[in-house]
Amino acid sequence: MFNISENEITFESIETFCKKWAEGVCVEYKQEIAHIPKIVSSFANTQGGIFIVGVRTDSKNKVIFPIEGIPQKSGIEEQIQQSALTGIYPGVRPDIIKVVDVPNTENVVVVIRVNESPHAPHAIQNSTKTYIRTGSITQPYELADMDRIQYMFKRREDAQVVTRQILNRIEERTQRLNCGQGIPNITVIAKPVFPYRPVISLSEIFELAVSSLYHAPQRVTGGVCCILQNAKQYEEVNEYGIAYLKSELSSDDNKDVEYLTLRDRIEAFIRQTSRFYKKIDYLGNVEVRVHLKEVFDTILKYNQRSWVHVGADARHCFDSDVLVTEQCLSHDLYDLEKCKKVCEKLIYQLLWAYNISNNELVRERVENSLASFRL
Repeated sequence: MFNISENEITFESIETFCKKWAEGVCVEYKQEIAHIPKIVSSFANTQGGIFIVGVRTDSKNKVIFPIEGIPQKSGIEEQIQQSALTGIYPGVRPDIIKVVDVPNTENVVVVIRVNESPHAPHAIQNSTKTYIRTGSITQPYELADMDRIQYMFKRREDAQVVTRQILNRIEERTQRLNCGQGIPNITVIAKPVFPYRPVISLSEIFELAVSSLYHAPQRVTGGVCCILQNAKQYEEVNEYGIAYLKSELSSDDNKDVEYLTLRDRIEAFIRQTSRFYKKIDYLGNVEVRVHLKEVFDTILKYNQRSWVHVGADARHCFDSDVLVTEQCLSHDLYDLEKCKKVCEKLIYQLLWAYNISNNELVRERVENSLASFRL
């Protein structure tokens, strides 16, 4: 249950898990949906864990069989997700919320998986209480002391430092190639929201790059890279789960930007990143960042076959740099429709920088242009 994918969670696998695990540091059972912010935040603040709703326990915190479940009703996943995002500060996104039918009944069991969070400490009750897991039989979670809270803040800061160091090294490599120097260019980055430890070994990442990511990958510090199109495009994946793309968007004298080129770069990167995360079985939260550079006064051109201009033949960008971000769950990138939505949201934000509002006509044309999106 700690490592299997959402699709592999069945009632039989839940029963097997419940027979093996009593409540403790990484496991919590509840008969009803209750105490979501307290339990989810305590997992996020400690080592992560599994929270199963619809299961009764005895005085020793062991599961009572048969598992009865709770009455099925619509919106259970949304209720839990909303409670975790709004009742906890900073908000926590559970990695999995899976509703599973209890055989021969109209009841269900809900499995919630939460990863240890580099965002910690997470607090509840208007940010006045911070809980951690203890493994105690009488109380699996308790209020954190100051030393623990200070440790969590330091871990968050360390993750930010690691991210900056890795991205600075990558940028140095692209500068040596003169990729995007003085020319409209795009940088796309996908990463764990706060990468604070490696998620794959260097040997594994090279084998993966050879087999499914890149042609003729080059070993670099902490990962592998690939240089394409006569150094006009640079790609890299890193042991911390950071994927990076930098590519020129224009090479003509007018330095115009083609919408389809922009879309294709984002779409291809997200497709490849989804395969990377799926291969390494990464289950955390992901941030996708798109950065346009050298785009002041550039014109966004439209291909008439896939996009009809809105109100004018072209739109100028008034900013030199445009940075947009979108956060999602990693398994959202494994689902075609959810992955497409991530791509759409990023594109809407970029179009806004070219003075194109997100109205119904624009949304329809973005969706049409992404009609062939595939994983």
